[in-house]
Formats: sequence, C-alpha cells, structure tokens
Amino acid sequence: MTETKTGQMDDGNAAPTTPDVPKKGSEHGRAHRFDWHNIIEALAFLVGLTIFLYPLIASYVNYSQQAQTIDNYDAIVSRLSPKVREKMWKDAKKYDVELGKPHLRDPFSTRSLHAPLDRYWKTLDVDGHGMMAYVEIPKIQVKLPVYHGTSDKVLAKGTGHIATTHLPTDNKTVHSVITGHTGLVGHVFFDNLTQMKKGDTFEVRVLTHHLTYKVDSITVIWPTQVKALQPVADKNYVTLLTCTPYGVNDHRLLVRGHYIGESKPLTKPTGLPLWVLWLFLLMVLLCVLAEMWCHRRRTRNRWLLEDDAQKGRPEKETSDNAASAAAATKAAETAGKADDEQSGRLDVEKIRRRMRWELAGIWVFSLLAVFFAWASFGMMMRTGFLPAFDLGYSWWDSHVTYWFSITGMQHLSMPINW
Repeated sequence: MTETKTGQMDDGNAAPTTPDVPKKGSEHGRAHRFDWHNIIEALAFLVGLTIFLYPLIASYVNYSQQAQTIDNYDAIVSRLSPKVREKMWKDAKKYDVELGKPHLRDPFSTRSLHAPLDRYWKTLDVDGHGMMAYVEIPKIQVKLPVYHGTSDKVLAKGTGHIATTHLPTDNKTVHSVITGHTGLVGHVFFDNLTQMKKGDTFEVRVLTHHLTYKVDSITVIWPTQVKALQPVADKNYVTLLTCTPYGVNDHRLLVRGHYIGESKPLTKPTGLPLWVLWLFLLMVLLCVLAEMWCHRRRTRNRWLLEDDAQKGRPEKETSDNAASAAAATKAAETAGKADDEQSGRLDVEKIRRRMRWELAGIWVFSLLAVFFAWASFGMMMRTGFLPAFDLGYSWWDSHVTYWFSITGMQHLSMPINW
C-alpha cells in the first residue's frame, strides 16, 4: 500500500483519479459556449426597439431644428434697427386693411393658395426664408415657426399661414389662420391641439410684438365649411387649424382665440400627479424583472434537455459518465424539475411547452417594458422632469381616437361644438 498526497492509503487496486473536467453537457461547461439563441433574441429585440423608438428620436431631432430656427428668428429681429422693425409692422397692418374679406379654401385639399396681394410673400419675411412669426402654446408645450403659405414643403417643417387670410397684427378686424399637421411621422406639430379648452391662452410672436389670444371657440368642421374662418367686423381672431380625427383626417379642428393684448399671462400645462410617474417607472422595473426571470427559466430548461439527451445515449460505465449524470441531476434539482425524472428521463414535451410559454413571456414583458418606458417619458414631460417638450402628452388619447375613427364611431371621440 502507498500513501497518497492527501494522506489516504492506496492499496493499488483503486481506479486512478481523473481531474474534474466539465463535460459538454454540464452547467459549468456551457458558460463558455456561444449561444446563437440568445444572440438572435437580443438582435430581434434591438431591431424592434429601434423601430418603436424611431418616432421619438425623429421628433426630438426635428424639435431641435425648429428650436434653432426660432432662436435664429429672434436673433435676426434683435439685430434690426427699431426704425426697420416699425416699418415692417406698419406694412403688415396696412396689408390687413387692404386685404378686406378674403376668399377661403381648405389648405389641406388645395395644392397652392395664391395670395390676393402680390406683396404677401415679402411682408414680414424677416429671415428671407418665409418665416413671419412663431406660435407658442404653453398649455400643450408647443413652440413652432409660422411660414408664409401652406405648401407641403412648408407644412413639413413647421406651421403655415393661409395666404388668403389676414396677417397676425393688432388691427380691429383681423382673422388670421395658422395651420399645422397632426400625426405626421417624426414630428409633433398640432397633434395635441385636442387638449386645448375654452379660456386657455396662447401667443403669436411677430417681430417684437407678443400678441396674446384667449380661446373662445373650439369647433370641428368639414373641409368645405370655411365660413368659420371668415373675418368678423371689429374682432381680432387667430384660428389654429389641423386635421382630425387622428389618423383619419377627414375633418378639421378649429381652435379660435380672440386678441386680449400683448404679453399677457399664458396658460401653463396642468401636468399629472407625481405618483403616476412613479407608478409607470415601477411597471417598467417589474416588466424587466419578469423578462429576466423568464429568460433564466428558459435557459435552465434548455440545459435540462441537453443533459437529458446525453443521459439517454448508450455509454460505458465510467467515472466520466457518473460525473455527467451527477451534473444533469444537479441541474434538474436547481430548476425544480425533480418530479419529472421519476422514470429516469425528463418529460421532454412538457419542458418544451414550458419553454414556448417562457419565450412568449420574454417578448410580452419586453414590449410592456418599452411601452411603460415610453409612457414614463411622456409623464416626465408633463410633470416637469424633462425640458418643456412633450412627446407623449396625448399619445393614449390620440390612439384611442384613431381606433374610434376606423371603427366608425367618430361621434364618440369628436367634439362637434364645444
């Protein structure tokens, strides 16, 4: 007999010891294997996430460009001499007087609206690119440039002024119409105009004049019903016009405000209680944890199937086989599947069904996590956690309205005459 390094006596008959090398089917050996399933799932999720977040990213980029355009407008106006600014303002007021009663047509159903006066395109053209003013609506956190005309090119970069209506000035008899898209991919123009109520205030900034308007009428009309856009004697109006309902766009939403002076207090966004934001963030966390749990369970089940397949092969009774069987038994106990091994083999079909349900759970919880993350972003806009630019203000409201519209229930979602 000989003594081993561990102090035990070796009688020469014991089988030689072998190093504890993890087999191909063991849990430790898998840690270094390249798993295509996880890579494909991760890539698919990233592609889906990118598609889902594209409107958000595009809207932020376009918003930044619009903000830069407005800053440039203010910078140009500030560099003009007081004499030049006064002349431009008087020219605009004179234009309104000479315009009289304009001929109106729907801007979205007409390719081009010709101005009744030739000098329209040069009046209030401060930057040389057709920007005459910008409209600010703090209630829905909107700040957009206003350009001459309503061509497709104009409405793709901001709001447009209908060429056959008055310019926004402080004259007594004025009705200026500013129009913008709703639901244009990658942009947030007048999408949230449905949130405006009577009594809310907004502002149109022309040169250094901050013209304030108070909403007194909100109406939904057919595109041919342009009578509501006609001027009224001794009334100074600005109407904000957009398509409605969301996604259908067969009607026009008119939000009209009357002039109440310059630099008056503007309606602030109402926001939401902070607990709503924390609730949405909690839902994001729960969905992420649930997705991780499903993924872990599915991975362990895959290990069980691989180990079970190896266990069923005809192999010699060696210490390596015993180690592989021990590893498979340990993995089964870790996953809580010991009851399935009463006959010596796993219930493969049952485990595969579980894996299919777990894969479905991974996708469902992933999509829910993205949805609640999106909603949380919108809530942060409304509660002041992020800069005053709202991407999710009426996301839910707009899509519910769209559903009502495509199912023929417009009357449930359309405010005909508030």
